[in-house]
Amino acid sequence: MSHSLLAQTSPSATMSDPTLKASGVKTGTSLAQSATQSPDHTTLLQLLKASGLTEQASGKGPYTVFAPNNGAFSALSEPSLSELLLPSSKNRLIKLLAYHVVKGRITSDQLKDGQTLTNLTGQILTIHKQGNDITVEDGRGTVADVIQADVRATNGVVYSINKVLQRDSPKGPIVR
Repeated sequence: MSHSLLAQTSPSATMSDPTLKASGVKTGTSLAQSATQSPDHTTLLQLLKASGLTEQASGKGPYTVFAPNNGAFSALSEPSLSELLLPSSKNRLIKLLAYHVVKGRITSDQLKDGQTLTNLTGQILTIHKQGNDITVEDGRGTVADVIQADVRATNGVVYSINKVLQRDSPKGPIVR
């Protein structure tokens, strides 16, 4: 089996596969190193490096990461994405990335429909699960599909998702 963060599988095959278990793909590397091996997460890796969180993503953990794929980030406007890479936007970028991370190693067999998870920013993510289909809902009501679940890194587990999750705050979304 491939040691990349995400094996080359179609979203429909992964989501409807009744044999999907917590074992998933095992990368044998940290979350940060696993991201460098995934062709579907180059934008996330670029943002991780710009945020200065690469060392933390290589740390002890464990963490559960809902990792937006390149397609998720391409849905954002180009100015928003470029702005996130500016040094003046570092705090916003850190909050955006932390919004996708939950403490602990949570595998798909532990997730329940309607379950809420508190991310590193203290915000709530709501899990929706019907059979093997899993979605994650953010504070704005955006629902991201889990394209691949249970990618096991040495310091956590990764779920590849198709949307960027954001909080809804008095100041508006993290990414405009």
